[in-house]
Amino acid sequence: MKRTRCVAFTIGIALAFLLFVDQGWAGGSRVEISLDHSHVTPARVEIKAGDTVSFKNVVDMPGGHTVVADDGSFESPPLNKGETWSHAFAKAGSYKFHLKQHPETKGEVVVK
Repeated sequence: MKRTRCVAFTIGIALAFLLFVDQGWAGGSRVEISLDHSHVTPARVEIKAGDTVSFKNVVDMPGGHTVVADDGSFESPPLNKGETWSHAFAKAGSYKFHLKQHPETKGEVVVK
């Protein structure tokens, strides 16, 4: 009986830890940017170093949408409608990006 309680307690602690990590409390916060043919929403976000930005394609696009940093520091794979790609920003700075398929569609991530 004592061993069963110990195992249950250990499992409970493990589940609590996983929820803690899943919520982003252990490693920064998350921001989502929606991708469309002609705009990204929001077009500019401010985050802290260590935070993650998720880019989500919200429209149909043959071959998907690809997010590309203007300075070449990151590039997503092609994202089909409903797909998300995430990038963690470790260093402070301004990271301008555009969609490879629509170069005029631009955004910016400011890391403080």
